[in-house]
Formats: sequence, structure tokens, C-alpha cells
Amino acid sequence: MVTLRNLTICFVVIFFSHATPSLCRELHFDSTDRYNIRWGKQEGDADLVKCRHGLTVGYSFGPACFKKGSYIIVSLVLDDTPEDKVVVDWHHVENGLYRAIGVDSNGNPVTEETAFMSLPVQEQGQGVGKVFIMGPLPDWIEWCVLKVRVIFVHQGKQGRVGVSALHWCEIFTVLDEPKAPMNPAWVSVLRISCQWARGESMEENASNKLTMELHRNWNYNGGVLAYTRNLIDPDTGEIFFLRAFLNDPNRLGQCNDFADFLVCLMTSLGIPRSAQRTHPLLGSRREVTLPNGHTGRLFLFITWPLDVAKTGASGHDGVKAWPYHQFCLDANTLKVWDGMIAFLPQDWRTNDPIKNQTFVLGMFRDSDYRDRLVEHYMFIDLKEGGFVMINRPDFFWRPTPFPSGFIPLVTAVDLP
Repeated sequence: MVTLRNLTICFVVIFFSHATPSLCRELHFDSTDRYNIRWGKQEGDADLVKCRHGLTVGYSFGPACFKKGSYIIVSLVLDDTPEDKVVVDWHHVENGLYRAIGVDSNGNPVTEETAFMSLPVQEQGQGVGKVFIMGPLPDWIEWCVLKVRVIFVHQGKQGRVGVSALHWCEIFTVLDEPKAPMNPAWVSVLRISCQWARGESMEENASNKLTMELHRNWNYNGGVLAYTRNLIDPDTGEIFFLRAFLNDPNRLGQCNDFADFLVCLMTSLGIPRSAQRTHPLLGSRREVTLPNGHTGRLFLFITWPLDVAKTGASGHDGVKAWPYHQFCLDANTLKVWDGMIAFLPQDWRTNDPIKNQTFVLGMFRDSDYRDRLVEHYMFIDLKEGGFVMINRPDFFWRPTPFPSGFIPLVTAVDLP
């Protein structure tokens, strides 16, 4: 039995009849598994996706986000006016889910021409008080448009006449309720995550797809600009200017951006994730006793050969020297997903990097990922000066903040 919990979308229905031009009727779409979402254009309540009212042919009502496999309860609500009494019944005619493949210049989804599925419909009740239970929705991650055509029975002077109306709504189906920092999830993020992970019904498979697509579609900028800003204590987290990152026409970012965006992509689908760095930023937290007994401060670490996003050969590929690196973490399993890098064999210069790369897909942080990332550390000897090189990946592996990373604070304001 499907139960109602909260109101989802209001469809204002247009009647193509000259007899009743002033009537206002609404289709209410209710579900126990509908999640609040926001546009991602501004801060505050004005950014939340709300029910919209209007009398415009072809009006879009949504978007809306549902859990995969959930049901939608469709009911008719009439104005409490004498004129509305001329509606004596209503009927569901047809529905179809059309896969979204992009958006047009007005931000509306562009869909495939043919519906990929129709939702079964159950009817309960009679007259204008009846409801239609539509579903289940796809049991996988999806970005689509739901088109619904209904017929209303109108009692006119010439008898009863059927009047039809067609409306549509942008639909996202996700694995579970979106998690922080995507709670509520951004429409601008869902349009990417639900497309890249489309068809997946398990967390790990969806995480893998998102990681590979991020690596294939975004570009490392060499570390010259970050869409993040530190908190007072930089080792506790950061602010991610997500809207500015998404608006970058060249799709550029550095490791903080890649890690935080991958967190946003996964959490928008209901997959809990956090961001974490290989090492702290504050100098006092980068100190250790060296094998010679002196205090040393980490200067940087040298990587094994890497294919740095975007996928394929670029001037950023190869061995890197970084003071730290940031990645996406499953805090429960301590597994890592990293959309900015893929590992290359040591003879990578003589091989096709696309065929020989190893994506970072659920590698254990403190063994597989660490040992494939870190070739050696370089420390500054704080007593005698000079550099000390240590080629043990476990010598100064300090995931920060320890042990679970942090949830980035996302914002839609402009980058300062």
C-alpha cells in the first residue's frame, strides 16, 4: 500500500475548451520518496525548487527527485468555486518517461524522441476524488522527463465532453536520500550525476562511473587556481565554490576541486562520501623525526607516473611533485575514489596512456592507493638545512583530517 507523506509537485492543468477558460485545476504528485532539491543558482530559500502555478500550454512542473523504484500518487485538486463543479470525472490516459540527454539554451531538458518506458497505473476511488498510482519509477539512476496526458469529463450545455491536457516534469531517480553537502541536492549537479551514472543501481558501480567520467570530462589546471577557500583551520575543511566551478567554460580545476566535486556527485545520488588530503597544510603538523634524529618538515612528495585529467596524454602527465593531494573517501571502508588521477605504468612514455591507465576506483587508502601514489618524500632538515629523501610510502602518510576526512561547505556565491 502506498502512503502519502509530503506534497511534491503541482501541475496546473490547461483546458483546451472555450466554455471554462477561468477554471484552475491542479494535478498533485505525491510520494513517500520525494526529496527536496535546489537549483544551485543562489543562496537562501529562494533557491529551493518549489511548486509553480500558471496557465501556460506546455508548462514544465518540476524538476523533482525520487528514490529509484518509488511510486507517484496523482490526485486532482479543484478550486472551491461553483464553476469548478462542471468537472465530474477525470481519467489518466497515458504517460511516458523520456531520457534526458542535455539542456537547451533556456535550461530545459532535451529528450530522446521516443519514450523508453511507460509507468503502470493503478486507479483508486471514483469521480474527481480518485487517485492514480503510477510506478514504479526506474529501479536505477536516471535523468528523464515524465510526460502525463489526462482527460477531464466536463459537464457542458451539450452534455458531457472530454477535454485533454499534456504536461511534463523533469525527473531524477537516485539511490537514496541525498547526503551532505548535497542535501538538498543541486539540480545543476543532478543533471550531471544522473547522466554519468545512468543505469546503475549499486553504490560502488555508480561511484566507479562517476569517477571515470569526471576524469574524462574535466581538466587539471596545474594547481594554479582552486575553487576552494580555507577555513580558519585549513586542516579541518574548506569552502567549495561549486556554482563557479560548474560555470568554468574550460572545465578546469585542481585536486581540491576534483575531490570536492566528486563528493558532490556521489552524495547527490545518496552515496555518503567525504574529502580528505594526503597530508596536513599547517607546517607544524608536517613535522616528524627523521632517521638521523633531526626534526624534519615535509616539503613535498614525489608520485609514481600519473595520467592527470583529462584522460589521455597531456603536459601534466607523468611524475609529479606535490605538497599534498586531495581525494574522495568512503569513511566507513576507508576506500578512495580519485577523479583527477589515474596510475600509469613506469614505462608510460612508450605506451598508450589510455589503454594502460588504472583508475582509482575503491582502492584501500592506507595500502593500495598510498603505495601506488607515493614514490618518495622530501623533507627539510630543520636543524642542518638541506633536503632528506625517504622512499617509504608509509613513513609520513597522514590523511587529514584523520580518520574520516571532511564534508566540504558548498556555496553558490561568486568566487572571491
